Amino acid sequence: MAQQLDTAPRTRPAADTVEPRTPAPDSPAPVWWRRPWVLPLGVVVFAFLSFVWPPYLSLDPKTSLIPIRPDAPQHYPMLVAHIATGTISLITVVLQLWPWLRRRHPAVHRWSGRAYVFAGVLPSAILAFLITPLSMGPSVGTTLGGVMWLFTTAMGFVRAVQHRYLAHRMWMLYSFAFAINIVWGRVFVVTLMSLGVQNQAIWGQVTGTAPWLGWVINLFLVQWWLNRTANRPLKDLV
Repeated sequence: MAQQLDTAPRTRPAADTVEPRTPAPDSPAPVWWRRPWVLPLGVVVFAFLSFVWPPYLSLDPKTSLIPIRPDAPQHYPMLVAHIATGTISLITVVLQLWPWLRRRHPAVHRWSGRAYVFAGVLPSAILAFLITPLSMGPSVGTTLGGVMWLFTTAMGFVRAVQHRYLAHRMWMLYSFAFAINIVWGRVFVVTLMSLGVQNQAIWGQVTGTAPWLGWVINLFLVQWWLNRTANRPLKDLV
């Protein structure tokens, strides 16, 4: 009897449903210099936190970098809690974007991701919504950025649970764009101070556009990176 051939179509799992694995011994892992942005990103976050935290270590509202409403006793405690949870967000998002950690220690990558979502983004964004009405500055850009931060983070988390890793990567990079937005505001302020700018009109323009400009710039950069790396294998992506 002639041997019957198996002509049934073969299917392969979709690219974004394959979980990244630790590379085989003959597949060299990427070294740090092939990801030249990892170290600068860590330095920027460390420098930002070093600038933000010292005035709040004494827990004295008088040393706050943000004016505290004297008629709102909850303002300062919520601000400190927002800074603490925001610190968790910044540290864990750097860990999330570190390819070596994701490839070599996937469990640490997953747990730092959960910390980013539930101990960082969620409480930090909610506290920002509560603090914004008490602040003296503009609120529309900050509020919209916070909403988008929550949305992109939630989408990234859901896609990870669904094992859709390409979509997870995209949404978490968008989330990173909003997480790192706060750094731009400090960059603008420090730049003006370094230049000795005292014109109140210029300061007003900067403080008015900073809540928008930071995350808009970040989104453009993230989209450029997504387009640039669209054809790379999943295991080589950040």
